Amino acid sequence: MLIRTLTIMALLLYGSLSHAALKALSDDELSDSVGQAFLQLDRSNSNGLDYTRLTLGLDVETSLNSDLVELGKYNRNDDNRGENTGADIRIRDFALGEVKSNGVIEPFQIKDPFIELAFEKGPSGQQNVVGVRLGFGGAKGKLSGAIESLTGNIDVNVFGTGSTIAPKISCGFFDIVCHGAKSLVGGTWADSQFKANASLIDGSGNSDPIRATKIGILNGQNLTLPGSSGFANFIVGLLKSDNCDLLGTTTCFPLTNFKSLDIGNNGDFSQGLFLSFQTKPVAWRDGGTTTTATKGAFINIPNGGINVSFTQAFEGIPRVRTKMLDPYYDN
Repeated sequence: MLIRTLTIMALLLYGSLSHAALKALSDDELSDSVGQAFLQLDRSNSNGLDYTRLTLGLDVETSLNSDLVELGKYNRNDDNRGENTGADIRIRDFALGEVKSNGVIEPFQIKDPFIELAFEKGPSGQQNVVGVRLGFGGAKGKLSGAIESLTGNIDVNVFGTGSTIAPKISCGFFDIVCHGAKSLVGGTWADSQFKANASLIDGSGNSDPIRATKIGILNGQNLTLPGSSGFANFIVGLLKSDNCDLLGTTTCFPLTNFKSLDIGNNGDFSQGLFLSFQTKPVAWRDGGTTTTATKGAFINIPNGGINVSFTQAFEGIPRVRTKMLDPYYDN
């Protein structure tokens, strides 16, 4: 399965590249040229595994559309939940890139893509492939689709002013604490910027990194007020999400609500994005960061890679146009 997957991933990457005729450079032209190798091969080892990474020194711009992306479709019960149906990653009407209202294509951008293999030494000394990943030195652009299930590490920054949060707070008639908090959020802190971290969860607010269908604030996590006083953050810190609820406001959202996502760190390239396949848990390393991918298909979108507003979280994100004639485009 891994070799077949590697072949498919390589063909997808190859199909996204622009082709140009090769032209020999003169000695004078070569002396004026500064750059790095087109191909870079790195080898390392850690925790009993050997890694080989092939990096392509490329800047890629691509626009892709697929009726269905389904990866890791097999029976699995390693998460003790008996999940024997479905797929690790399933996205219908998948697309990368955007077509603007004036017909101009805004491509999905990739810097320094790479393919990495993880090997484990067998009992007779042979090297067995236990993992393969397609990674990106940087990625930026629109990712669209009806996300039905995800397996991986997805960190989302949710932000917004108190005035956008307060109307969603629902308090009982005698709930003095809730009414007081709503007054502060919608009054004193109406123009203050709140922030929360969201990740893959189940319907009860517990972490759910395998075949998740929801995203939201984990149980026990709270809102923060970056840049505000310690007292303000102390008060806000007392209000924690529990069982997908915070002051009568839902903190769990179906992944299908987010039909288009901005990949990128506040308009800049996001680093650490990768898609991988493993026959066992594998620790993938990027600089000083290690991400342990579970068995099967796994996607990693690190902190800062996706930013959404509270309004978008509550109301969902409509799909952007991804084709010149797009049947999935709502506007």
